[in-house]
Amino acid sequence: MVSSTLISKLRKIATPVQEEEIEKCFFCGKVLSTDHRHLVDLAAMRFMCTCEMCIITQAESGTYKPLPQRSLRLEGFNMSDQLWSDFLIPVNMAFFVVSAKRNGTVAYYPAPTGATESKLKMEPWNNLTGLNPILNTLTPDLEALLINRLDDAGEYYIVPIDSCYKLIGMIRIAWKGIFGGKEVNDAIRNFFNELKETSEPCPI
Repeated sequence: MVSSTLISKLRKIATPVQEEEIEKCFFCGKVLSTDHRHLVDLAAMRFMCTCEMCIITQAESGTYKPLPQRSLRLEGFNMSDQLWSDFLIPVNMAFFVVSAKRNGTVAYYPAPTGATESKLKMEPWNNLTGLNPILNTLTPDLEALLINRLDDAGEYYIVPIDSCYKLIGMIRIAWKGIFGGKEVNDAIRNFFNELKETSEPCPI
């Protein structure tokens, strides 16, 4: 589920920044740049805006984990329609996270209520990693394979997990009525347009 704190932050994206809304380090209060980093409390799935100094000091305590910074656009990703259907995910979008606690991979897809876990069979995931060995480099719990198959071409990314929850939060905020409405489609399109521009192309 997407936390109320994350939803609150996402709502501020659409409004002019006021002095009191400038993001500050969760730990020391230092004003942060727009490209600041985050720590994550995995137990609560809570993301905290953090300055570089606090990234170091807080990570050393072991309570919080610093999110990786790489964002890769996987070019030439090998996934057939049949393999995608083997995952039994009811929508054409999902993200996959290697869970250290559960000793396996967990899949989530967006829903009006937040991130919904899919009952993932390991055989399709093993087949996918066999076809795309780069997936073996995913940092457990902190990075995700993000898949967008809403268009025929399909898009595949390795991103920090906060990017996935940002997308989930944007969908939840924009959702109208039973089927979501035009606002949801616009939010998804804007998210992936920005991700495509900011991610590094990675031929595989």
